[in-house]
Formats: sequence, structure tokens, C-alpha cells
Amino acid sequence: MQRWIVRMAEIQLKSRPVRRHMRIAMERQLKAQAKLRGVELSLQPWHGLLLAHAPDDSDPKAAADAFRHTFGIVAIDPAEQVDAAPESVADVLEARGFPEEVGSTFAIRCRRHGPKGKWNSQQFAAALGAEVQRRAPHLEVDLGEPDWEVRVALMPDYASVLAERIPGPGGLPTGVQGNVSAKLADESDLLAAWLVMRRGCRIILDDDADPALRAQLTDWDAALADDEWALKLNSGPGPGHAGRVWGRVGADLDEFEAADDRKVPLVRLEPLAGWSEGQLIELKHRFGIA
Repeated sequence: MQRWIVRMAEIQLKSRPVRRHMRIAMERQLKAQAKLRGVELSLQPWHGLLLAHAPDDSDPKAAADAFRHTFGIVAIDPAEQVDAAPESVADVLEARGFPEEVGSTFAIRCRRHGPKGKWNSQQFAAALGAEVQRRAPHLEVDLGEPDWEVRVALMPDYASVLAERIPGPGGLPTGVQGNVSAKLADESDLLAAWLVMRRGCRIILDDDADPALRAQLTDWDAALADDEWALKLNSGPGPGHAGRVWGRVGADLDEFEAADDRKVPLVRLEPLAGWSEGQLIELKHRFGIA
């Protein structure tokens, strides 16, 4: 079983009912993103974290790509689960290989999650550090700037040895702020749509949207893949709001015909207004098109 610890972004700052609504929306989106990439993902919310599991034969690169393209996630830690004992964690580290150079430095970064078990984080880190030095006496401790950093998530009944962290896009889960339409005629439309998506909006594309730009945006929202996914992932900020378009990105409002039953005016969104050339280049790097 492959495992990851998923850390949510600003969802955690919301009230309990809003937090639950947004978390469920993000779980649906993440599972859809993974499924489109051939990964069957199972998710379990636990003490502010999201524990993700996939079968051993799943493609870890495909799973990582799904995580990277799901808004609402700030970081993902691949995790190898072992007994909550310093010796068990040291076995994993030894199997992966200790640094060989004499005088290399290391640090144990341990963080406890959930109810307190046998160990607290400092006790476990000290015991694990002592065990590592017993097995590799050529290593020295440096808690400031170590050559080798060991990260451990300590749970009540087990420990997880964490691999290299996968950065997430942050923001709010797609769809929790309702639907916004977009023309998607050029690169600026694409970047503007991405920024709006990152704030929790689902983008509804015009029929004549540029196919190449649409394909790039589809990586970030499974609902753009086809009508079936769009129906499955239809969401909104609350009851009665699912499917309603409240804003427009990338075109004048007079080019868009809104529904007749609107109770609020349609809003034109210009998220790139005031951006410098340097900031746009940085945004392109974040999006992956520079």
C-alpha cells in the first residue's frame, strides 16, 4: 500500500461546517484527478490531515501529478508506515542508506499528530537520533543546517517516515465558490482563469474556447475532461447555488448571456489587473507554461 499525508491549505482556517463542506469538495476533486491519471485513491480525514492510500501497483508519479494539480492542498508527504519505535524507523533509514561521508551531519525532525501515545516528539527524536548514531557512528548531529534531514510523523499507534515533500498549489478547492465562465482565447485568459480557479471557482468554458488552452486547464479540473465528470463534480458555495454562473473572466460582459432568473448582477473578473511583467513570468512558472 502506498501512502501519503496530505496537508490542506486555508481550508483549516474556516469554521467547522464550512471546513467540512470544502474538505468534501476537495476529496471529490482529488479522487477524480487521480482516477483520470489511472490511480484509485482512498482518503481518510484525520485530525486536520488527509491520509491518502493507493494500491502498491499504482504509478507514484501519476499520483503526485494529481496532488500537484488539486487546489486546496498545500503539501503532500509520501509516507512509509512502520511501528512507533525508533528501531523500526532506523531500519527504514538504514535500508535507504545512511550518508557515507565521515563527518556528515543529520537532524531528526519529528512531529506528533493526534492524541499522545507512548512518545512525545522530542523524546522520539532523541531516541531515534541515538539509534542512528549507534548504527552510523561517523554521523554527527546538526540541528541547524544538516546535510541529511530525517522527517518523521509520529502517530499514536505508528510512525511514518516521510520522503521528499511534494508542493501543492494551495488555494481553495475547485467549485466551492461557484462557477465562473471564461472565453479562453489567449494566454492571458488562461492565467486569469487559473487564478480564479485557485480561489475556489470552477471555470465554465465557452464552446469556442481554444482547444490547446482548454487541454492545459483540464489538468487542473477533472470537470473539464467531459460532460460526465462535469456532472459528477458539480458543486457550489451552498445549497441552491450549484451550477450557477456568477462571474466572467477574459471577455466583456456584453458578450455573455446570463440566465433569466438571476438575483444578482454578473461580475467581470480581472485578476491580472496591475500585474508587472516579472510577476506574470513568475505566475507562468507556477502554472507550468514558462
